[in-house]
Amino acid sequence: MKNILSICFMLMAVVLHAQQLESIGIKKGVKINGGVSLANNFYTASGISNRLNPYSYVLSGNLNINAFGVSIPLSFAYSNQNFSYRQPFNIVGASPSYKKFKAHIGYRNLTFSPYTLSGHNFLGGGLEYNGDKFSVVVMSGRLLKAVDYDSNNVNALPAYKRMGAGIKLSYRNKGDQISISNFYAKDIINSIDSVPARVGLQAQENVVWGVSFKKALGKKFALTGELARSAWTKDITAQEVPNQSKGPLDAIFYIRGNQSTVTYNAMKFNGTYTFKLFSLGAGYERIDPEYRTLGAYYFNNDLENITMNAATAFMKNKIKVSGNVGLQRDDLNKQKSSSMKRTVGSVSLGMTPTARLNINLSYSNFYSYVNIKPIDLQYLPNARYDTLNYTQISQTISGSVGYTLLQSDKVTKMIQLSGSQMGATSKQASTNRTNTMLNATVAYNQAWKESGISLGVSANGNQSRFEDNTNLYVGLGIMGGAPLFKKKLRTSLGLNMNQNYDNNTLVAYLFSVNNGYSYRLGKHQSLNASLRYTGRTKIANAVTGRYNTSFNEFMGSLSYSYSF
Repeated sequence: MKNILSICFMLMAVVLHAQQLESIGIKKGVKINGGVSLANNFYTASGISNRLNPYSYVLSGNLNINAFGVSIPLSFAYSNQNFSYRQPFNIVGASPSYKKFKAHIGYRNLTFSPYTLSGHNFLGGGLEYNGDKFSVVVMSGRLLKAVDYDSNNVNALPAYKRMGAGIKLSYRNKGDQISISNFYAKDIINSIDSVPARVGLQAQENVVWGVSFKKALGKKFALTGELARSAWTKDITAQEVPNQSKGPLDAIFYIRGNQSTVTYNAMKFNGTYTFKLFSLGAGYERIDPEYRTLGAYYFNNDLENITMNAATAFMKNKIKVSGNVGLQRDDLNKQKSSSMKRTVGSVSLGMTPTARLNINLSYSNFYSYVNIKPIDLQYLPNARYDTLNYTQISQTISGSVGYTLLQSDKVTKMIQLSGSQMGATSKQASTNRTNTMLNATVAYNQAWKESGISLGVSANGNQSRFEDNTNLYVGLGIMGGAPLFKKKLRTSLGLNMNQNYDNNTLVAYLFSVNNGYSYRLGKHQSLNASLRYTGRTKIANAVTGRYNTSFNEFMGSLSYSYSF
């Protein structure tokens, strides 16, 4: 904790000292605001294995300084929780700005494009310049922290220290825009001790170039596009390619490739034409199999999408209608053990006939067709064979109606109804399987404005129907809130009870209680506490139940916040 506070004060001192800019003599004053909070979370359970740590805490804060025209936002967070991304959650960073300039210091994240650098956290620095027509963004820092292999802790994934740098140049004029971005990342081999080969860890290197544009053709048609090319070395230590020759374009991928180096492309285009009464658009996206950028945590690849969409509104925007249809396929190189083709279509309708009434309806349909290749033939080149066909059709219909029964200076009364049906049909050869899920909720809420008291009641039902089984949940809920002690303390309480039926047999009761308190300690401080209880009482054995036992689960939170 002491280290975190020291880092915060050190960063503030460094940033303030560095911002000796020309406007320092202009008497605009200094404004400082921000806040800090400490949240403590508690958990215990009986009857089931613990799904959370018994105790965890999160210390977080933000500081916003505006000194003589220089904006300096600073934020930090620290927790004892270990997340899956290789390091404890501890972040300290600042992004001071002055006029058209903005700096990034500490733990930050930036996005150049979806295919290059896309929201990856880094520890380092960056700088942005946003002019009227030109803009530049540069960054450099550590993408991943080095983590040594630990044979006694299988959850601690080893990782090389990964460094990265990038730049994005943009030009815009009268609504048109073009951008060029470049991102580079490389693992440092000697950053950790040797790792057993069975772990499968390999040091990687990556260079990605991206081009994006936006172009208006007349007043009614707009075209946008994104293209990227990634050179990815999967293993830096792999053997070099003998007598390798590079062409003129290969020189821009300034990495020393080897036998593990691959190059892939990604592209996306969208066009929209606006008519007098409606708009019509179309899009195309293709991402090569195994396309990878080390500037993103997760990336979908091996897909091709073709989409069309339309939207319109009439009766002074009281009725809005939109719809889209798309085709998607994978296995672009014909190398997977199965290939998938999917048709997606949806339509939505929104209506506000009066100020009190709001209606929303939607329908979507997913049609998937999968070819499963025989395992004994799928690796033979140019083989012709029959496939095992697998088709799945999914449909979703949903709607909601909200109506304000009364709206006055003293009280508000509202009722809300919502429902949905989701169905999936699977077909393979002569076998059909159909699953359906129905969900419905009706809720009534009332609030008294002078006292601040609120009360709500709800009823819900959820049914899942399978080929040989039906699972049903039905229940009631009551929730309310009230201010106390001259509205300094806000309390809330929610009670829910559900009955679980399996093939029309009552198998369990489910209970949940949510209790919350929020207390204002003057103008700048607040205390918050919450407690949640969830319990299941088993009555009989269930076929489809996730848990087939009785259990009790408690979750609590106590937090303190200070703002200034």
